[in-house]
Amino acid sequence: MTTIQYPESNDLRELVRFSEKDGTIWLAENRMVLMHTASLGALRKELIGSVGKEHTRRLLTRMGYAAGVRDAELAKRTRGQQSAVDAFLTGPQLHMLEGAVQVTPLAFEIDEAAGHFLGQFRWDHSWEAEAQVRDFGPQEEPACWMLLGYASGYTSAFFKRSVLFKEVQCAACGHDHCRIEGR
Repeated sequence: MTTIQYPESNDLRELVRFSEKDGTIWLAENRMVLMHTASLGALRKELIGSVGKEHTRRLLTRMGYAAGVRDAELAKRTRGQQSAVDAFLTGPQLHMLEGAVQVTPLAFEIDEAAGHFLGQFRWDHSWEAEAQVRDFGPQEEPACWMLLGYASGYTSAFFKRSVLFKEVQCAACGHDHCRIEGR
């Protein structure tokens, strides 16, 4: 198996700006908010308690999807002139830069002309898996809903066609790490 290497990320880190003067944080032209994962976990817990697990999963997946779409737009502007692989890998690099999860590509196949995509990624240090286990104990079903939404939104927007990811292994379920597959 060929190891997939990320391009250097200095160009992405240089897009982050902290403006104490007006109290804003920017990733290129996108305003960002630096938040405690404990706060996001508390929101997650409150949503599950008030609207139920399934509705919370749908809401958080949509939120992640929207974030992925924004980052796909940024990736196209930032690295659109690079190889398709390097340009695409901007998303996983942004996801790491944003503090969501460590992403390791395991398998990656694209043929844009044929409309073929296959992506398998390993996730380590998922904030969502950590929050779910902390608040609800070990899970029977994968819990990385925002992260999964991000992967689907990013990839779909990047390739301008629907690509859905499934979490096939989750640290919240007792695995050493999470693993996702997208087609």
